[in-house]
Amino acid sequence: MLTYTDKRNKHLNNYFISPATINGLEQTINEIYIETKRGKNHILISKYQQKYVDNLSSNINIPYLKDGIVRDLLVINNPHDVERLTYKHVKKHPILEPLLYNSIISTTDVEDWQEQRRNYQHAFNVSNELIKLIPISVKRAEYCSKLLWKLKSDSKSGSKTAININDFFLNETMAQLQLAMFGFSNNFQEKTNKHIRETFSGERLDYAKEYFVDFLQQINYAKGPLSEAFNTRIPKNKKELFGNALIFSFAGHDTTAHTLSWLVYELCRHQDIQHTLQFEVDLFWKEQQERPITYNDFKKLPFMTRCIMETLRLWTPIPNGTYRELIEDSYITGANNEPVYVAKGTYIQIPNWSRHRNPLLWGEDVESFNPYRDFRDDELWNDTIINTYNPSSARFSPFTYGPRDCIGKNFSQIEMRIILLYILKDYSFSLTPDQQTNAYNQDEIGFNKFTFGPRDIYDYNKLGLYVDIKKRIFNSSL
Repeated sequence: MLTYTDKRNKHLNNYFISPATINGLEQTINEIYIETKRGKNHILISKYQQKYVDNLSSNINIPYLKDGIVRDLLVINNPHDVERLTYKHVKKHPILEPLLYNSIISTTDVEDWQEQRRNYQHAFNVSNELIKLIPISVKRAEYCSKLLWKLKSDSKSGSKTAININDFFLNETMAQLQLAMFGFSNNFQEKTNKHIRETFSGERLDYAKEYFVDFLQQINYAKGPLSEAFNTRIPKNKKELFGNALIFSFAGHDTTAHTLSWLVYELCRHQDIQHTLQFEVDLFWKEQQERPITYNDFKKLPFMTRCIMETLRLWTPIPNGTYRELIEDSYITGANNEPVYVAKGTYIQIPNWSRHRNPLLWGEDVESFNPYRDFRDDELWNDTIINTYNPSSARFSPFTYGPRDCIGKNFSQIEMRIILLYILKDYSFSLTPDQQTNAYNQDEIGFNKFTFGPRDIYDYNKLGLYVDIKKRIFNSSL
């Protein structure tokens, strides 16, 4: 029979709601395992909160099982705790180490993480590096818009008006990452794009080592800022290098693709919002003409920014948020809103899903897509439209919190805008009849596979979103 092995926090279940105390330890662990396999563990945690405390702002205690050992995992939802804890306790929970070893995202050694962050951070500096990549991103986005129409033309047999827009965006964000950030050749990008994505989806696990060998050869002479960072850093061991090759390739494309997919999903469901956004895009191109796009040009897209940030709120690409380990004894808000002592070494999780959909924090329309929402202060860069620092608040953390926030956030913000500028100029989007008819309910529609994408209506265990597109005629007389 399973029992808790960590005796330092025997008092926690007296101060935090614990499903294991109510339902039994083994039943709770089994529930978590099943819902995690189904890509719905974020829904389960929210249901625990709603069922037992009726408050998405409450911290709860759930069991964490690894290698037969059961420990506490405090799930932090209280907005007064989240920023304070993540800023101070930068040590990662070891949940990712089996997959990514001591990579920048998974290492539990704080000094090692700090050193890696310093080595790779300059590759993502907007002023020194990313602005130089905009022409590469623009060239690919212009091509990808043509590719999108080719997919429609090639699919006319059977249901060939249907385009799996999620798969398309995954392909394009991987292409953008490899061509711009790594500076890889288009031949390498085309050779590896689909195969490495299949590895990440679990279909071709055997390909990871082959990709790694080719990756090492490419970065030796590639001139992209991320390749240069790889070449400059002397890794502590081969496992670090392997882990970083995988995590930069995965995280550098996956979350961005899902955000674009969910945004297109909402634009299909809200044609009025799609028209408003297209009007802004048309005005942008009318003013831009043939002048090359610069970073400051993105400040002409306030409504696009709102659409992106509302998508990041409602369909957060990392619903599980971040997992940490307390580096010293701390205090965390208990069920009675009083500070509760928690011992050093306790595992905590700061999920995004509960806070991003908490009506106490966002209002009663929290489940609705509303780009006109009252974003505040740093959530929308104090209304500067786009900026280089991390957009976050106590209720909003799409890129988690500093200092261990997403290193690629600025590249993602740039490439999303460039891709949207081209495809929304050229096309209008609608959901296919099958996508509308066979859509899953709100608890099932998303698939949480570490990152959060739309669930394929034709295969419950895969990702997919099916749309139709129609060509637009740009009105130059606007």
